[in-house]
Amino acid sequence: MPIPNVREITVGGVSKADLLEQLKNSSILINPYAEILFASPEFTTSSHSCNLKISEVSLQEISLKEGATSTQIFSRAKDFGLELCPLELAPHFRLQYLNQLQGPYLTIASKKTRNDESYPNGFYLRKLKNRLWLRGYRASSDFVWSPQSRFVFLVN
Repeated sequence: MPIPNVREITVGGVSKADLLEQLKNSSILINPYAEILFASPEFTTSSHSCNLKISEVSLQEISLKEGATSTQIFSRAKDFGLELCPLELAPHFRLQYLNQLQGPYLTIASKKTRNDESYPNGFYLRKLKNRLWLRGYRASSDFVWSPQSRFVFLVN
């Protein structure tokens, strides 16, 4: 099956402080969970920029028609040649995806950095009330995402 919705984005070459400044200058809002992730030593940035191919998919598009947990989603995505994203990808994608439609959010598939249910898992992008957001989120290991949930993965 061909991988749907493939696009290329540029990642890296910017410090965390510079990314936060760019988000602010672009009127992109962040929530406290996103602030926690940015402050984390597990969130690193690359000193060199590179282009990465990403794909936006719904759970239905990767044959998870009843919904699934994050572990199930990430495992199934590998069957489609999709990989998890580094945390750094989310703010770069937010800055390059300014025409997101109002409504559902777009979760950036990334490895949870801490084995702590109270710690944020990663980021999602959303446009709400005509404002662009880069938000951190938490989801327990047994949380079942709806079949309409949309994720961004790296294309292998």
